[in-house]
Amino acid sequence: MQLTNPTTIDLKSRLEELKQKVFEQTEAVSDRMRLFFGNKPKFIIFLSFSDGKSRAYVCKGSGNSVESSWQNAVDSMNSRLKKLKTAPLWIKADLVKDIKGYSFEGFMSHVSKIRTNYFREGIALDEMFNLAFLEQQVNANVFLYDNKETRKKQVSWKNIMAHIKYNMGLKLELDENSCKNIWLFSTIGFFHDGTTCYNLNNDWLNNGRRDIEEIDENLLRSVIARSSAYLADQVDSTGKYRYGYFPCFNKEIPGYNILRHASTTYAMIEAFEVTRDEQLGQAIKLALNYLAVEGIESLVDENGVARSFMIERTRDNEIKLGANAAAILAYSKYTTVFNDGKYVQLMTQLAEGISYFQDKQDSSFVHVLNFPDLSIKDRYRIIYYDGEAAFALMRLYGIDRNERWLDIVERAFGHFIRNEYWNYKDHWLSYCSFELVKYKPERKYIEFNLKNAAGILDFCLTRETTYPTLLELLMATCNMVEKMKEEDLDLDLLESFDVEKLMRAIEHRVEHQLNGLYFPEVAMYYKAPQNILGAFYIRHHSFRARIDDIEHNISGYCSYLRQIFVPTSENIVQT
Repeated sequence: MQLTNPTTIDLKSRLEELKQKVFEQTEAVSDRMRLFFGNKPKFIIFLSFSDGKSRAYVCKGSGNSVESSWQNAVDSMNSRLKKLKTAPLWIKADLVKDIKGYSFEGFMSHVSKIRTNYFREGIALDEMFNLAFLEQQVNANVFLYDNKETRKKQVSWKNIMAHIKYNMGLKLELDENSCKNIWLFSTIGFFHDGTTCYNLNNDWLNNGRRDIEEIDENLLRSVIARSSAYLADQVDSTGKYRYGYFPCFNKEIPGYNILRHASTTYAMIEAFEVTRDEQLGQAIKLALNYLAVEGIESLVDENGVARSFMIERTRDNEIKLGANAAAILAYSKYTTVFNDGKYVQLMTQLAEGISYFQDKQDSSFVHVLNFPDLSIKDRYRIIYYDGEAAFALMRLYGIDRNERWLDIVERAFGHFIRNEYWNYKDHWLSYCSFELVKYKPERKYIEFNLKNAAGILDFCLTRETTYPTLLELLMATCNMVEKMKEEDLDLDLLESFDVEKLMRAIEHRVEHQLNGLYFPEVAMYYKAPQNILGAFYIRHHSFRARIDDIEHNISGYCSYLRQIFVPTSENIVQT
């Protein structure tokens, strides 16, 4: 995923590699093109190119042979490069392989059944493909959107016309009356990053990103290194993050969330265990300092107990249970990985803050307090806060062995078990139950962990969204299963738990989550590729790349790497 120098392999050589890949597919698509165009098949080839800083331009060539189609596409590309006076860093070739015709009404009926931004076909506005757009162009330029009032899919003719002007230099007036029919198509694609030529996937959910035959240790380390380096690049000199982008039109996400600042930093420290990258380490230290200076307030109660709270600097200055937890997780991970105890006292005060949230009657946690009077604002905000708080206290207990934290967690878990919290399928509760079993290997905690995963395995195998916390949850249960086997802990519980399905779900999520990574062949179609390259994104949230979207993917992949490829005794510290 590195930005390779376009002179590494000259343009002619790169095009020749792509050409050979495309020509190998001629026989595979000939019969399909005959079905659409008649006895004389017509071949349609797209060439996309980007300098790595600007949205890709897409040129098209068509003809009665694949050779003439290719040459027409290359000629169009060379003409465009001459006008732009630029050198392409990335080049992608697409050969059309299937075409389906719809009336405009039929097309709208078709897309209305598809989740927002999960439309994965190209669109042609005329039968001869004079106005035709790859799936990546359709999505990255928001040709289709959900009307907020009617909740129905609509075509943005404004965006289509703007992209035609950008890509082709044509100023057209289009609407549904000028496009009575729509043709949808799929392609076989190949991508050259300046060094290597990749085959691209062409099935629905994987469409357009590189085909990866095997997810090995080198690939995992590369993904973790690149995405964590991306996060490090988002940290400014004060330690604050650039919060994220809506990349279709390169809009920065407004606002800030100090909880996500803390949890993102935690994931970066997990990545640092893998990479030991110096720049990443410096960014982590800046981010932790920002958290301490800008995010935390300390109070002393009438009994002289010092408590610290993470403050969300909004109009209300609220205190979230989950924010205190995320801060402890970040500082505790820093303490063990960097072997530096500078934040231990602060963690203790933050833990005392968490204790203030716990109800003395039923041991549940209140979720949100007002600052500075610590009155209750919201008893319940989001399920994640509970498990996150308990997990954070367990991580602190692993450092200072203060029985107070263990007692708070055990009482909280009593509440979780009584109220069947495994039904929430929260990854933090999986993390925490595994951590708790390290010190209290009791059946009830093991059973909770297994129940938390058991009901979600089919969902993990079929869910079309990348949903990164699923891998985190699955890996926490995988770790629990291994611990049970190694220490002979309540193995009868595994008789009713499908370990084989757990492992299939893990392997599927590891592969599927790569569909949420901005590889260059994906990033090139957005307005400013350099601002998202190597980030993870959420497709159904307008392809959003926000710091927490990236952190959860990093955490899941780090956990998978530790469990599957790196024994405890090797480079990655187990904490």
